[in-house]
Parts: sequence; C-alpha cells; structure tokens
Amino acid sequence: MKLLHDNKLQTNIPFEGCTEAELSLLESEVGNKLPFAYQEFLLAAGHNHGKLFQGSDSGFSQLRDLQIEARELVRENNYPIILLENAFIFSMHQGYEIRFFELNGNDNSPVLEWYEGSDKGIVMLSESFEDFLQTQIEQHSHVKFKISSVLDE
Repeated sequence: MKLLHDNKLQTNIPFEGCTEAELSLLESEVGNKLPFAYQEFLLAAGHNHGKLFQGSDSGFSQLRDLQIEARELVRENNYPIILLENAFIFSMHQGYEIRFFELNGNDNSPVLEWYEGSDKGIVMLSESFEDFLQTQIEQHSHVKFKISSVLDE
C-alpha cells in the first residue's frame, strides 16, 4: 500500500483491500491458492486500487465474472487458443484484452496476456505477478524523477 501511496496512485477514495475471509472464499471457489504477491495485492488494494489499472476490470468484486467473460471472449472470437482450466484471469481491459496467470501452486507463475484481434496468441508480460505489479506501478506513477537526483545517488 505504501508503494501505491508513494507513487501517487491514490484517488479521493482511499485504497481498500479485501479481507482474509474474502480471499479464502475466492481461493476456495477457484480451487487453488493464488500467488503470494497477488494475495498481498488483494489484501492491500483489492476493492479499490486507485489509479492503478484504470480502464480495466480488475477489482475484487469483478473477479468471478472475469473468469467467465474472458473465456466467452476467446470462444466468440473462434480463436485457436485454449485457456487452461487453471488459468486465473485477474484483469480484462476494455472488454478485449485479458491478463492472467496459471494457478499451479507456484508463487511465480508468469503473467500472460491475450487480446482480441492479436495474431501473436498468448504472450508473456512478466515472469511473475510481483514483477508485473512493479512495472505497472512504474508506468502509472505520477512521481516524476529528476535526472540530477538519480545521477547523484
């Protein structure tokens, strides 16, 4: 949460995480443990993550529907990819782009992406959710670095 605040990703609505009980219920419903970094993210900012992932459906209350909607999107496009049964969709951007990882008991499953109209198929965005989150925070950050302060370190 501090990293989100430090990078000025808050809005006028405070960050809000999900509860341990909500997290446990979600893991029970998907039949597997979520990667540790993703669990930590949900507990810190699952219900409201400010400016991070703006334009994407990725909030805790949307996760159940995303599992269904993403598979429907792939099926509607007659795309020759098959989302593995243990794929967990954590984000859908503007209804055409899905981001997911495989639930295989590994805390470092790669973050994958597929989007409608792509001829690339499924691509790897990051080697883990932790790396993905760090990159997203940097890309959405409103903190501007001065080149002189970086060089002085």
